[in-house]
Amino acid sequence: MPRSKEQFEEIRKKTKENILKAALKLFAKKGYHGTSINDIAKAAKISKGLAYNYFESKQKIIDAIFEEYFEEGAQFIEIMDSIKDPYEKLRLMIEFTFKYYEENEEQWLLYASFIFQPEVLKKGKKLAAKFNQKYLEKMEEVFKALGFKNPKMELRFLGALLDGVGVDYFFDKSFFPLNEMKIFLLEKYSKEEIMRIVNSN
Repeated sequence: MPRSKEQFEEIRKKTKENILKAALKLFAKKGYHGTSINDIAKAAKISKGLAYNYFESKQKIIDAIFEEYFEEGAQFIEIMDSIKDPYEKLRLMIEFTFKYYEENEEQWLLYASFIFQPEVLKKGKKLAAKFNQKYLEKMEEVFKALGFKNPKMELRFLGALLDGVGVDYFFDKSFFPLNEMKIFLLEKYSKEEIMRIVNSN
């Protein structure tokens, strides 16, 4: 029985997802330059020709991976916008970051490795700049609503702290107490602690 248009679209969608998943694993493990289209095709269990039918180059695959990455980030901003309480927004931001570390190791390693490869991350850098500007503006509003005298620096400090948590965690996951650190930071940035700090200044 011939397939319908909808079935063909579903097959294409799943094939594309398989290519991106395979590429993400390989890029995170072997690096961008150490991975070939042939490697990706083998990992996705398709022919090299079919892989090229979906993506004309490794660069296009990387672009697609980061497009998905920042689409997820945009969805998180939408969730943040639906919440009114700034304390709840901050709690959500911290919990989201730790959840991301637990569930997206390959994505994080890939992004971290590309920070020092600007020639590869051309489109990714543009997407990152656009997303980061919007995200930082939203979070700065949160820190301002919480009553911090210098919301921009408080946000930058927490952001650098969370980035450091990611580096230490992925450097040695068996050693770093990720869950304990999450609890520690949630307590440190609890409503009671923030009010105490703000009122003491």
